[in-house]
Amino acid sequence: MMRSRSGRELPVMTIINCGCLVVLCLASAITFAHEGHKPLPTRGMEVNAETGKMVLTKSARTTLDVQTAEVGPQKVTQSLLAYGTLVSPWNRHAMVSSPLSGRIVELLVTPGESVKAGQLLAELDSPELESLQLEIRNAQTALNLSLRLLSSAEAAGKTGAIPAIRFIEAKNQVQKDRAALEIARAKWLGLQLPPEALDAMLGTPNEPFEQRLALKSPIDGTVTHTDLSVGKVINSKEHLFEVLDLSSVWLKIGVLEKDLARVAIGQSLELTLTAYPNRKIPAQVDVFGQFLDPQTHLGTVWASLSNSSAEDLLLLPGMSGQVQLKIGDTGEKVVVPMSAVIRDGAERFVLVEEEQTKVASTYQKQTVVFGHRMGDLIEVRGGNLFPGDRVVTRGSHELGSFFKKGVLKVSDETARDIGLTLQPASQLTLAETITVDGLVDVPPTRRTVASAQLSGAIARILVDRGQKVGVGEVLAEIVSQDFQNLQLDLLRAHLDSELQQEIMTNLAEAGDAVSQRRLWEAESRLNFANGLRDNVRQRLTTAGISEAQLTQMVTTRTLLPTLPVRSPIDGVVMDFDKVLGHIVQPDESVFEIHDLSQVWVQGFVSERDLSRVKVGQTVRVRLVADATEVVTGTLVRSGRSVGQDDRTLSVWIELRQMPRVPVQHNMLARLTIETGSIPPQLAVPREAIVREGTRSYVFVHKVDDTFERRFVVLGRSDDVAVQILEGLVPNDSVAVSGARALQTGYAALR
Repeated sequence: MMRSRSGRELPVMTIINCGCLVVLCLASAITFAHEGHKPLPTRGMEVNAETGKMVLTKSARTTLDVQTAEVGPQKVTQSLLAYGTLVSPWNRHAMVSSPLSGRIVELLVTPGESVKAGQLLAELDSPELESLQLEIRNAQTALNLSLRLLSSAEAAGKTGAIPAIRFIEAKNQVQKDRAALEIARAKWLGLQLPPEALDAMLGTPNEPFEQRLALKSPIDGTVTHTDLSVGKVINSKEHLFEVLDLSSVWLKIGVLEKDLARVAIGQSLELTLTAYPNRKIPAQVDVFGQFLDPQTHLGTVWASLSNSSAEDLLLLPGMSGQVQLKIGDTGEKVVVPMSAVIRDGAERFVLVEEEQTKVASTYQKQTVVFGHRMGDLIEVRGGNLFPGDRVVTRGSHELGSFFKKGVLKVSDETARDIGLTLQPASQLTLAETITVDGLVDVPPTRRTVASAQLSGAIARILVDRGQKVGVGEVLAEIVSQDFQNLQLDLLRAHLDSELQQEIMTNLAEAGDAVSQRRLWEAESRLNFANGLRDNVRQRLTTAGISEAQLTQMVTTRTLLPTLPVRSPIDGVVMDFDKVLGHIVQPDESVFEIHDLSQVWVQGFVSERDLSRVKVGQTVRVRLVADATEVVTGTLVRSGRSVGQDDRTLSVWIELRQMPRVPVQHNMLARLTIETGSIPPQLAVPREAIVREGTRSYVFVHKVDDTFERRFVVLGRSDDVAVQILEGLVPNDSVAVSGARALQTGYAALR
């Protein structure tokens, strides 16, 4: 005795007794005895179409050459193809320049050499530095002299040998000379020159002192470029060295706009570089870019790769290749060979081998839901099929013909898989519409650029790709000689203001010994000094320096080393194309910042449709990045003029809710503008219509749970529904979502 998969015993005589099968088998033999199929045997079969069970004797199985394969788990992946390029991270790529002009006197590195952060690259002699040394020494000499004169004046004043005003003037001169020395010291330290060298120079005023300007590497890395030579004269605007840290690289991936909704942070990917065509490099998406290229309309996502973990691979900026972004669950799934799959309309099933003995084999029809296909295998997404089961591969279609219904009918599981929904044909109010092209437009008040207020070189980058930032947040820091000079102007003006205030106080204390005119002149100089100080202070505030920083600067007489680049608004970092050490100008954009919390959609209305468009109309927006979602909005303004090139009028739509997909400036869209309405008509959703050539059909759900494909004559339509002139009556239940899958099943039946 044999036992079925359920454990029930099957009598051998029942299997062999084929009296009731002869007619079926003869018919089947006629049906399948054609090219490409072996004729079915006329003996040795038993089929129960109701239970889905089939029994084959050994001879029948041999005649059909029935073969099976074991169902097993396998890693299932679906990939999205994209193009990727390796780029150096912002903080791992640097240019080195000099704050002063000069002549190279010592060159310590060559291209290809590895260096450490702070390592000396070159030294140069600078006439500007020599002038600064002379200025410092002269300021020290002048201060020493004024101190001696003050001491002498103080002694003479006590004896009455000189008037009191002479002593006041001597005190004022000391303050002037001390301020000049402090400013010169601030210049020295502002150039990042060693303070111990300054002290040594001031401690030996009569001895020669030589100080060279040192150029140092800002990062660990490799010197990739320099065209310097000993004796070459350079200026402060030149990039002298390029240093690249290859310990890690970024992978910049260009994703089609329509695929952006299918990509997320943490998504697995594989990179195949042109340089290494036989290697797949795994990585994960770690940053979702917020920048959409206005020309190619490619979005950007990023991954990070490490050279240390790449074994024998050397990943270099500029390399490119193909990226496979893994979509969905990449775990192990049950898969079956495609040759085992039998289609019956919209349904698909396999024949599972329950028993195989020397006498006969038993097979069970098993309806399944399939997922992704991978070559000759396909994923099983639903149904009672498990690893270890054996399914018929060769002979499956011949045997499966006994179980085909020949009608379009779907199981509950298949209906869920194809997203089948039904809706009755009913009276619907259609809208008169205009469909136009459009694109996402971030309002001008919500997109801006962050730039340095003074020229200089980028010293630090403090934000990452796609990072959210707040208004006033520091994005980068700039080393700027103009900034140093402006700070020196403030110190000079501040010290002069203090001096003039002290002079005014001293003159006031002198009483009748000072003429009224002299008091007036001193008061005028004090007002002038205060005005100049306030003006320079305001310029520094405009450049991004806070009040607390300004107060600390004038109190400690210490210059700030870098100028901040601040975000003008709350938003997201969109784009950055600079490196460390890059020299920027005041009118040059360093970062682009967008506030994406509110966007408009700009539409382009043809000149012939202008009379039908007005403010206040409802607009339905479908983004190319996610065409399945419809977002409603209101037409709120227009450009009031027709473009001379494309003969269109620009209109702007304010969205009533934000779409699911993250929006970006310049995303493409299709806009449907409601310009009027049509009285209720018998209609169905547009999704229910399937087309074959020039004819239109719907699938009508019948009382026996089958579907009939019915020809319909269409009338007017909008972007939501279509009027039915012939073919349907009210309350006919039609398939809406899933109608295309039913069309595929219908074609299979034919």
